[in-house]
Amino acid sequence: MNWKDLAVHHIGIVVADIEAAKTPYETIFGMQPVKIFDVKAFSARVAFLPVKNTYIELVQPTNPDDGLGRFLKNGGGLHHICYEVDDMAATVAELKARKVRLIPGEPQWTPCFEKTLFLHPKDTGNVLIELVQTATCPLPAMQ
Repeated sequence: MNWKDLAVHHIGIVVADIEAAKTPYETIFGMQPVKIFDVKAFSARVAFLPVKNTYIELVQPTNPDDGLGRFLKNGGGLHHICYEVDDMAATVAELKARKVRLIPGEPQWTPCFEKTLFLHPKDTGNVLIELVQTATCPLPAMQ
């Protein structure tokens, strides 16, 4: 895998209320969410707003006691950077060989992606990194 060639799929921002959080993006920048999804695997609602070659993902926790809920209690804001990979199985094998901790350990399906997982921030310079493969939600084609 050539890590430096990965495309940023989205930047995740944890918010208390998607409806309120999307308003400045709509009124100031003219961005419209493509859809709002319930993601039970992560106890969240998410909205994707397209910007030229990536997306802003607004993430609203639905469980105040899990990781996203605790993150929001600490102020919320910028949460993760997501990269798109072509072959999740090969990527996972390479990361495990490098002893990178994966959250939740194996890729998961969500309404937005066929496969998704996170890299533990203690292994990535205190930045939470998400990797995804095969968007299953109707995101517009990247330019």
